[in-house]
Amino acid sequence: MIAKDNLRKVLVCFALAFGTALLFWPVVTFDYVTLDDPLLLMNNFHVNRGFTWEGLRWCFTTTYASMWHPLTWLSYMLDCQLYHRWLGGDHATNLVLHILSSVLLFLLLNRMTRAFWRSAMVAALFAWHPLHVESVAWLSERKDVLCTVFWMLTLWAYFRYGEECKMRNAKRKEFYLLTLLFFVLGLMSKPMLVTLPFVFLLLDWWPLQRFQLPALNPNLNPKTVHGSTEASACVKAAADKTADGRPGESRTAGNWRLLIEKIPFFVLSIACSVLAVSAAASSIRTLANLTLPHRLGNAVVSFFLYVARTMRPHNLVAIYPYDVAWQNWQIAAASLFLIAVSAVACRFWKTRPFVLLGWLWFLGTLVPVIGLVRVGAQSMADRYTYIPSIGLFIVLVWGGCELLSRCRRAPVMLGGMAWVALVACALLTSKQIQYWRNGETLFVHNLEVDPNNFIAQNCYAAYFLANHQLDRARAECEKSLRLNRNYELAHGILGQVFLLQGKFDEAAPELAAALQLNPNSTDARLLYARALLGQNLPAEAERQFSQVLAGDSVVPEAHFGLGQALAKLGKPEEACAQFTQAVQMAPQYSEAHFHLAIALARQGKSTEAISHYRLAKDLSPDASDSLVMNNLAWILAASPFPELRNGAEAVELAARACQLDHDQQPMLVGTLAAAYAEAGRFDEAVATAQRAHDLALKLARNAHDAAEEKATTALAARNLELLEIYRSRQPFHEK
Repeated sequence: MIAKDNLRKVLVCFALAFGTALLFWPVVTFDYVTLDDPLLLMNNFHVNRGFTWEGLRWCFTTTYASMWHPLTWLSYMLDCQLYHRWLGGDHATNLVLHILSSVLLFLLLNRMTRAFWRSAMVAALFAWHPLHVESVAWLSERKDVLCTVFWMLTLWAYFRYGEECKMRNAKRKEFYLLTLLFFVLGLMSKPMLVTLPFVFLLLDWWPLQRFQLPALNPNLNPKTVHGSTEASACVKAAADKTADGRPGESRTAGNWRLLIEKIPFFVLSIACSVLAVSAAASSIRTLANLTLPHRLGNAVVSFFLYVARTMRPHNLVAIYPYDVAWQNWQIAAASLFLIAVSAVACRFWKTRPFVLLGWLWFLGTLVPVIGLVRVGAQSMADRYTYIPSIGLFIVLVWGGCELLSRCRRAPVMLGGMAWVALVACALLTSKQIQYWRNGETLFVHNLEVDPNNFIAQNCYAAYFLANHQLDRARAECEKSLRLNRNYELAHGILGQVFLLQGKFDEAAPELAAALQLNPNSTDARLLYARALLGQNLPAEAERQFSQVLAGDSVVPEAHFGLGQALAKLGKPEEACAQFTQAVQMAPQYSEAHFHLAIALARQGKSTEAISHYRLAKDLSPDASDSLVMNNLAWILAASPFPELRNGAEAVELAARACQLDHDQQPMLVGTLAAAYAEAGRFDEAVATAQRAHDLALKLARNAHDAAEEKATTALAARNLELLEIYRSRQPFHEK
């Protein structure tokens, strides 16, 4: 019998794992989406470096992106270490964690209730429900799937602790400590676990039978509680014992002891809540932004909508903007629904305890994300149901079995209904998954469902920005701002578009507006500082970059920008120090290597400059930008130090630089002439220098202002001087 039970457990676990993997496997081929993924992953240099001592310190001390979840950051770093930024690997990790949670849920429910098929059904609904697609398919929601694994492990350890307590076994201390450990790890993944101590109390009541209320256990129907006749003896025995079955201990004393043992968990929950609120302080909207009655109304309606979407998952989207226009009748109807269901659950608290447990599980675990403390612009989110929905699934599965238990064909009817529900979930989930293929598919669907969704409109703009479709990005940003003029992210995206187009005078006001709406936005301040640099306002840019670094000294982009500002202010040594900081923090930062090389070359440190020019070229061969190769070629051709010169390589680099710019830049053509001369190819050097002179004169004639005309005229004259040197069959070397 035991072997048969173990076999069917293995088969159900395999079916859950294989079915979930098959259903969600397409996510492995998906791209990231322009909704937090760039911020948390793609542009996060701490994560992209993999494991480093500095990165580990950052994980535990940062509140980056208004969150404190060090274990989630570590999981991203592990992915980077294993997959080297292959997105399929990151998606696969999310999927594996989701499968693990589903299997653990089945094993846990089965162990606690001894209701095999009911437990399997709840786990399958959890694994295949379309509401959970967001948590699995969205890389930024790693915290959801990771913390849920620890949620299940914490419940398992707690259940084992309860078992050992009933047997008065010394191992109970080990399992208690293990419960604390898993709980802490879960809190370090996502603060969602702050409600878990309350779930402990619910489980103590049912199905664990540890926490006893007068007249509860003696009236329980064992088939109702556990779903199997084999549990009858266990329930009867539990009914005759005090809490935990300790002889000689009064019921009241036993119940108080159960409350006392939860104190460390409540203390940790409170501490984590304070830390989470502190981390999200910059993103929390005050009552001035949205009054308490509005928040309460939205919370009540959201509870109802979560139930409705669990029962009928229709028109699910990534973003539900905060809607303060709920009608009074809608709030009243939702309130009546919640009161009615709560009343029914309380009515059956003795005979059908699973109803109250599941309902309170659902309501209680949603409290941290229901919007009473509002973070961000969303009113609700599908991902928020990831753990709470388990409570509803328990009510539905146990309740359905109870309702049909007296029917003659109950097993057939229950089996048929289960298959219909699971097939429907699988089909809807398969369809929902496809919307998460990339930013375009996700936000096109979102806007089809809700055309006036200003957040989705802005995220769609971010998708076009990431794909360098600047005109379309600008158009979508302007649509978003027409819907909500005070949306700071839309101002930020539009400012970034102008920045990439070189329209600094248009970029600065948009970025200033974004910064005014959210003064704590590091990204907006960095972009604003770059716009100021483009406007040739280095002193103001220096102040903005310094302000970013005052808040977080480990931001390579800020060190790089500050170096640029200092270079323009005529402070080469300080600029060099900032560029050095940037490349030390982000060794793959090609642009910082390039500017550091320029600063070093101006200080006469040619050897170090060559090293950083080569790094800049190798790190970004496509952007190796003609200027990188040109500057390196010039040192190799004209350095005053013979050991640094290499005419053949200089010719190769300079020729490639000219090719990239279609031989239209006189400075680059002049460098090629110097390279030819160093290589002893003086006839080509003379012809090329003449071409550089002619190009410079042409640019001078077509100059837009006097300064440009003066600069290009001087360049023409300089090439004429070099031309005479090459005619004398001599290369040019700097003094």
